[in-house]
Amino acid sequence: MDTTFTLEQLSSLTDLPLRTIRYYIQLGLVDRHEGDRRHARYTQKHLDQILQVRALADQGTPLDRIKQLINGITTPPPPPKAAGDISVISKVFIADGVELHLDPGSAGLPPEKLRKFVRTVLSNWEEINASE
Repeated sequence: MDTTFTLEQLSSLTDLPLRTIRYYIQLGLVDRHEGDRRHARYTQKHLDQILQVRALADQGTPLDRIKQLINGITTPPPPPKAAGDISVISKVFIADGVELHLDPGSAGLPPEKLRKFVRTVLSNWEEINASE
């Protein structure tokens, strides 16, 4: 028979509060328990999932990124920049002393989204200055 654990035992084994484990389950980082709520049992698989999440979280990985990694969603890192690489930077004048420098390609902003972003920034800038 496979070993099963209560939530309290998982908490003790992983040195995580019950609340944190429940939160991981709620976010879908750890599978839900087996059995009904009153007699919930967790398996070695659950323990392994919690330990994996904890290891990644301890390295500073955000929980939303951990969920992506667990679900197999990987976005490749951008290639490292090397001497001689050329990139086009958009420079947006906001006000005296305030400029916005963007690399739309790296940010994944097509022209229409870039224009919307700039309009939003300008609108927020005006709103901030109007409240003075």
